[in-house]
Amino acid sequence: MKFIKYIFSAVILFAAVCAISSCRVASHNGKLDGQWQIMSIEETATGLSAAPETRSYLCFYLHILQAYGPTYRLTANMTYDKEEEVLTADFPYISQGDVDKNLKPYGICSNPVTIEVVKADSKELVLRTPETVITCRRF
Repeated sequence: MKFIKYIFSAVILFAAVCAISSCRVASHNGKLDGQWQIMSIEETATGLSAAPETRSYLCFYLHILQAYGPTYRLTANMTYDKEEEVLTADFPYISQGDVDKNLKPYGICSNPVTIEVVKADSKELVLRTPETVITCRRF
């Protein structure tokens, strides 16, 4: 009876160790990964800077960029080149006609969009599109 108890305990322990070690996903986006609150959006053509009217966030997870506010979320397929510090995002469900209404509140003025990562550290993220500079803080 004791022998069966030890074998059962060993099998459960082995299964737990395998499950814990196999669920880790390493970040390949570096400090970019995570949730960022948009603090300001500056238009490069005019130099005007403004905070978003409502709390708005950008989230970067593996190959996904999510832009969301209090009422809806927009999801983009994303590629990130660490060497060049440039990411490209394509929002598949946003037509070019809906960009002003849906993406402009996040500082994104075209779809697909190429974004340069100017600064990414543990507290601040600065992104530059051809039209805007988006400043975020880690949330």
